[in-house]
Amino acid sequence: MSSFMVEELELPVAVGGHPALDFCNTRAGWGTRAPKEYLRTYDHLVVWTREAGLLQPGPVASLRRAAQADRAAAQQVLSGALILREAAYSVALGAPAVAPFEVVATQVWRARAAARMVRTPAGSGSAATWLLPRDGIDAPLLVVAAQVDDLLCSTLSTAVGACPGDGCGWLFGDLRRRRRWCAMSVCGNRAKARRHAERVAARRD
Repeated sequence: MSSFMVEELELPVAVGGHPALDFCNTRAGWGTRAPKEYLRTYDHLVVWTREAGLLQPGPVASLRRAAQADRAAAQQVLSGALILREAAYSVALGAPAVAPFEVVATQVWRARAAARMVRTPAGSGSAATWLLPRDGIDAPLLVVAAQVDDLLCSTLSTAVGACPGDGCGWLFGDLRRRRRWCAMSVCGNRAKARRHAERVAARRD
């Protein structure tokens, strides 16, 4: 696992290969007793969407001010994002349970219902595109749900792996079926160092 600081907020590095997978990776240590939580506040969530390229700096600044004025609404959006993340993690790994899929489907439907079609500039390759609202306090949840939609409706959804590193569990796309770690420089090297230490200890014994 690895992280960086931005505006005094700790956020995880992007290793998943898709924003929806990186969203799932805003928690580390899946399945452990003491997972590491990166989305501790609404600020963490909305700044993460900016760093992931899902929201622009202008709307993010406005949303952070709005959250200060309506903390209850901001907390509700954060709670919804955490619930979606839990469900998306399960669905991305192919879990057969119905409940997580229904959670994902509900949030995706909300995002699709909120989107509107707008014209695109000439020469952009298409006449129109779908645009999500950026001014509502739930904008971070909508853009994240749209990314989960994009992932699960793509071929990448059939090639998602989970890092086996201690306290990790981060997801990543692995279309070539050759990847084991979230990052060799982090969990891979830690595992190598641990195995080396175990071999040294065994020789001593």
